[in-house]
Amino acid sequence: MNELSSLGLILLLALASGHLVRLLRIPEVTGYILAGMALGPSMLGWVSHENVQALEALSEVALGLILFSIGGVFEFSLVRRIGGKIVRLTLMESMLAAAMVLTTMLALGQPWQVALLLASVSIATAPASTLMVLRECNARGPLSDSLLGIIAVNNIVCLIAYLICAALVDMVAGWGQQSLLQTIWQAGFPLVWQLVGSVALGFLTGLMLAGWARQVSETGEMLILLAGSILLCVGVARIAELSPLIASLAVGATMVNLSRRSRRLFKTLEGTDPPFYAIFFVLAGADLDVQRLASIGMVGLVYLFARGCGKFGGAWLGSRRLGMDPRVQNLLGFGLLTQAGLAVGLVLMIGQQFPLYYPVISTIVLSAVVLYEMIGPIATKFAVVRSGEARVGRDRVQSIWA
Repeated sequence: MNELSSLGLILLLALASGHLVRLLRIPEVTGYILAGMALGPSMLGWVSHENVQALEALSEVALGLILFSIGGVFEFSLVRRIGGKIVRLTLMESMLAAAMVLTTMLALGQPWQVALLLASVSIATAPASTLMVLRECNARGPLSDSLLGIIAVNNIVCLIAYLICAALVDMVAGWGQQSLLQTIWQAGFPLVWQLVGSVALGFLTGLMLAGWARQVSETGEMLILLAGSILLCVGVARIAELSPLIASLAVGATMVNLSRRSRRLFKTLEGTDPPFYAIFFVLAGADLDVQRLASIGMVGLVYLFARGCGKFGGAWLGSRRLGMDPRVQNLLGFGLLTQAGLAVGLVLMIGQQFPLYYPVISTIVLSAVVLYEMIGPIATKFAVVRSGEARVGRDRVQSIWA
C-alpha cells in the first residue's frame, strides 16, 4: 500500500475508532492507538514500516504542535503564581519513580548502568496523549492545571536526568583512558548543548513568530505562519542535534508571553489540528510492536509496577505536602502513567551510545510503552471525570486555557 492510501486509511479508521470508543466511554486517543496497532506491521500489516517511516514528517509536525500547545502553560502570570509548586511536585513524582525503578532493577541483579538508564527513562510522561484526553474532556480545574504544568516540566526533568546518567556511565567507562578534563567535557557538553541550545532555538523561533503575528490578521495566514515556524524549529533542532520537544515547548512559552494574539492562536489551533493528532497517534500505535509483550518477562513487569508506584506515590506525597486540593492528591497519579515519545526516543539514543545495554533496555521500555499507552489515557480520563472537571456536553468552551 502506498503512502497516500495509507494516510487516507489512517484518517478514516481514526474517525471510526474514535466514534466506537466513545460508546465504550474510552478516550479517543486510546481508540487511535488501538487502530494503529491493528493496522501496523505487528498485526494486519496494512500500514508497513516503510509507510510509517515515510509519514514520519507528519508525526514530527503533530508532536511539535502538541508541545507548542503545552508551552502555553508557561504564561508568566501563571508561572509566578503556581510555578514553584509545579516544579516541586514534578521533581517529587519524577525522582520517586526513578528511585523505585533503580532500586528494584538493582535488586533483580541488573547491571548498575542498566538500572540507572532505566531509572532516567522511567521519569518520562507522554505529553501528547495526556493533552489529548484533557482536550477531549474539555477539562478545567486544579487537577487539569496541575497535569498540564507537570507534563510540561516533566519532559525537561527527564531529559536532564537522562543526560546526567548517560554522562556518569560515560565517565566511569572512560576513567583512566583519558584525562579527567576530557572525560568531563565529553560527558557534560551534550547536557549543556541540549538544554541551552534547545531553549535558545525555541526562544528565537517564538520571537520571530510573535513579531510576525502582529502583521497577520487572517486565520489561514496565522496557521501557515505557525506551521512554518514549528516545522523550521523541529527541522533545525534535528540538524543541530537538539531536543525538538524542548525547542517546541520554548516556542509556545515565548509566544504566549510576547504576543497579545497568542490565545487566539491557541484557540484557532485547537480547531484545526485534529487530523494531525489522529495521524500522530495512529502512527504511534502502528509503530508499537505488540509481539514484544510476550517477551517482557519478570524484569519488565517489575519495571511497570515500580514506575507506577513511584508516579502515584510521588504525586500523592508531593501534592499532600504542598496542601493541594484533596481531589488532586487522590487522582493526580492516574494522569501520569502514559509513556511514549520521549521514552522511545531515549531508547534509540541508548542504542547509539550504549549498544551493550540496548537489548535489555529496549525490550523492557518498548513493551511497557505498549501497555502504558493503552492504560494511561483511560486512567487519565477516569481521573478527570472523577474530579468533576470534565465539561463535555455542558458549559462547553473552546480552550482549556481560556
